[in-house]
Amino acid sequence: MAKKSIMAKKIVKRMYKQASLLLLSSLLAFQVQASANTGLQLVGQGQMNWMFFDLYQASFYSANGRYQIGQYPQALTLRYQKNISRDALIEATETEWQRLGIKTQPAWITELRALWPNVKKGDELGIRVEVSGVSRFYFNQEPLGEMKDPAFGPAFLAIWLSPNSRNPKLTQQLKGN
Repeated sequence: MAKKSIMAKKIVKRMYKQASLLLLSSLLAFQVQASANTGLQLVGQGQMNWMFFDLYQASFYSANGRYQIGQYPQALTLRYQKNISRDALIEATETEWQRLGIKTQPAWITELRALWPNVKKGDELGIRVEVSGVSRFYFNQEPLGEMKDPAFGPAFLAIWLSPNSRNPKLTQQLKGN
């Protein structure tokens, strides 16, 4: 009888260790996923300047480290070098979509207002566009929320990756050229 009790205790102890390891690995996996570029490779990066101001450092990522239009997942991160209000970010986004002739949905602006914060110097805003078409935003490596419209991600990335972008030099750098 004592032998069965010892054996049962060993089994329970082993199960406890396995459950603890599973929980720990799940927590670590969640932390790892809290970044737009997790599991992706850097394609290119560059600096966005406006007049005499450094606005942000941009970095673009893909699954294989190369830019391929329409091949997802892709991610873009912007590390800000200036304080910018959420409203100014949204206005600049709308302006660029209009300038590029990109058809947008009114719901996109409403959703961005609900998701995006004001940014301060040193903050990072990132987007990851998944194969499924879902776009996830991250702020300082913390999940902000997602846009489910599959047309949103390509339209948003086009601001930086379109051949007609506002800053062709930055576009080429982001594409790894």
